[in-house]
Amino acid sequence: MRYVQFRLLFALLFVLLANSVLYSQVYERKIIEYVRLISEGKSDLVEPKVSDLQRKIPRTAGIIYVEGLIATNEHESIRCFRTIIDSFPKSEWADDALARLFEYNLQSGTFSEAEQSFKKLESTYPSSPYVTTGYLNQQRFNQDNLASRNTQPRAQGEEWAVQIGAFSLKENAVKLQQKLISNGYRSSVYENLLDGKNLLYLVWVGSFDTADEARPLLKELKTKFNINGVLRMRTSWKKW
Repeated sequence: MRYVQFRLLFALLFVLLANSVLYSQVYERKIIEYVRLISEGKSDLVEPKVSDLQRKIPRTAGIIYVEGLIATNEHESIRCFRTIIDSFPKSEWADDALARLFEYNLQSGTFSEAEQSFKKLESTYPSSPYVTTGYLNQQRFNQDNLASRNTQPRAQGEEWAVQIGAFSLKENAVKLQQKLISNGYRSSVYENLLDGKNLLYLVWVGSFDTADEARPLLKELKTKFNINGVLRMRTSWKKW
């Protein structure tokens, strides 16, 4: 009798564990999908889904990372990324969070803090794609450059543009960029490392101080090329 009870208990535990692993895999796929949508400028599609996910499961590093990406307040974004680094240092999203802090520091002009973030990323997560691919190193300021620059943070400014493409192949992004340039538009391609693994090439058009200034271009591109763009504010993706 006890043997039968033991087997039933073991079977129940096995089912619960299997369901837990399966749910964890589904959850991670959702987080990766949300990060991809945000990279494509579709944060509005992610926000309600994240709210729903928050009600169903505890706050995890993945959810906090997405919260940081969709936050409209820069300080809130930084708070989310620091929470991951401090409370979930072994999470698969920890190197992503540290990379975002590096980019924010670089963009805001706090170059010494950017250097500290880079060194921590390099020493704590040496196998991170952000380090091994040289992605962040392209943006990095070495100590000589830092010393030669004004150490005071520059005034906070925004750069808005219209994003009209997000490609996994560089050739496709360049093709669209050249088409825009040949039609008289100022266009750039930015690299954005998605979830620390997949590189996307974002095609941007124009450069504006505010979203309101960029909005007419959004309509113009839709009329002229039948392309649905999105307004984006630049952080510090690598441009080439």
